[in-house]
Amino acid sequence: MTTEPIIATLGELILRLKPPGKLRLRQTAKFEVCHGGAEANVAGSLAQFGLQSRFISALPASELGEQALMSIRANGVDVRHVARLPGRMGIYFLEDGADVRSGCVIYDRQDTAFCALTPDQVDWDSAFDGATWFHVSGITPAISASARDLCEAGMKEAKARGLHISLDLNHRERLWQYGQRATDVMPGLTAYADTLIAGRGDCRACLGFSPEGDGSTNDWYEALSEDVLHRFPNLTRIAVTIRNSSSAECHKWAAHLRTGSGSYFSKTYHLHNVVDRVGTGDAFAAGLIYGLATEMQDEAALQFGAAANALKHTIAGDTNMVTTNEVKALMDSDGTGRLRR
Repeated sequence: MTTEPIIATLGELILRLKPPGKLRLRQTAKFEVCHGGAEANVAGSLAQFGLQSRFISALPASELGEQALMSIRANGVDVRHVARLPGRMGIYFLEDGADVRSGCVIYDRQDTAFCALTPDQVDWDSAFDGATWFHVSGITPAISASARDLCEAGMKEAKARGLHISLDLNHRERLWQYGQRATDVMPGLTAYADTLIAGRGDCRACLGFSPEGDGSTNDWYEALSEDVLHRFPNLTRIAVTIRNSSSAECHKWAAHLRTGSGSYFSKTYHLHNVVDRVGTGDAFAAGLIYGLATEMQDEAALQFGAAANALKHTIAGDTNMVTTNEVKALMDSDGTGRLRR
């Protein structure tokens, strides 16, 4: 009898404030509110897919913290390992792009309750009890030195217990403000991982290398993934996302996966009316994790992750609110969005 996978994630849940529609921050008199964060988004998406997901984090002991906790609990995530600590709520402001104007994100994440969370405040035995997989992203060690130490401790604890560890490099240049660069930290964390996920520029920004060229050909991704697996023999696979944008609303998206036994490219999705691109990488990570954790073949897991990513572009908010049936329906369709009756 196969045991149902339990996925644990560690990261910060933050408040997202966004002007309505395409208004700029300098124009707005009000904000739309939701909650997000890379690892929280993955946990929420996995719960939507029907897996047991746990979130390890800390929130302020305040009304804002309670609102945030309610939001992720409502997605079906196990929040028993979210500590309530002194400190403030992390915030980010999102300005949607339009046509040739790029969107932007402004972070306000210093001195938050999550930054106060130390490894000895986490009951790792309980947090990892029955878990089969542990997921973190490069956003967490970018927040602060304490968050970096917490992330490394979590990876060590997971490794000691035999969990499969996935790491999404998820480089965010504006977050690395405490005296270390991504290239100082991320190679060491990558050495603990089994599955690595990266965007086109993440290996250069976080690990310090990538092939020459602009990533415009499949050969470039083949060379990158082969080099990563050679340099990090602990990895069993690497997935690299491939995005090309002609405007804020029109994107072309695919992904590449290399394992020790094969190399694959997903279907390419042409996205002509993007609703919300935030969290799309997390949607891919969650889809890939779901596929691998439920014992799909590597290529099928890649295609599931790519379809989940494509659907997230149509969902407002940080978390991908879609089911496995919806993802599989897109995988099997021509993607024209016909009305379901």
